[in-house]
Amino acid sequence: MVELMVVIIIMAILGLAIMPALMGSSEKAKYSRAWSDLDAIANAFTAYYGKTGNLPEGEGNIAPGIFSGETYDDNGVASDAEVLFQSFLGTQLKDLYDPWNQRYQIASSWTASTGKGYIVVYVKPEGTAGKNPGFAGITGITARVDPYSDSDSEDGGLPMAKLIINVM
Repeated sequence: MVELMVVIIIMAILGLAIMPALMGSSEKAKYSRAWSDLDAIANAFTAYYGKTGNLPEGEGNIAPGIFSGETYDDNGVASDAEVLFQSFLGTQLKDLYDPWNQRYQIASSWTASTGKGYIVVYVKPEGTAGKNPGFAGITGITARVDPYSDSDSEDGGLPMAKLIINVM
């Protein structure tokens, strides 16, 4: 009987010892998923460019209607541009949210007629607690900071943003 009690106490102590390591893993997984989504979005833009020879114009959040103001028709069918982009992305734009239940953001000055400008996709920060990604010549973007990233910066963490194109 005493041996059984000792075993139970040891198991309880071991369980409590690993609990802190498990508690942070769900938050870390959110950042990992967001980086994966940013990569997928960047790849979808690249594939879209490869297929059409151009990139969509517009900024704000990634939602239905970002392709030159094209939206769903009366039957709920997306424009050809959105259907093509969604095929590269593997999900519908209406279902594309970051792990904190906000839409991914696009900052863009891309102009199709000149083939110049930039497109950045990023995760919107909570409140004003964000960081500028520091892409050359691009200002006005504040992205969520990844506290788990391997950054040597003093303010800790990389801004969660991907540069799609920057042609000046």
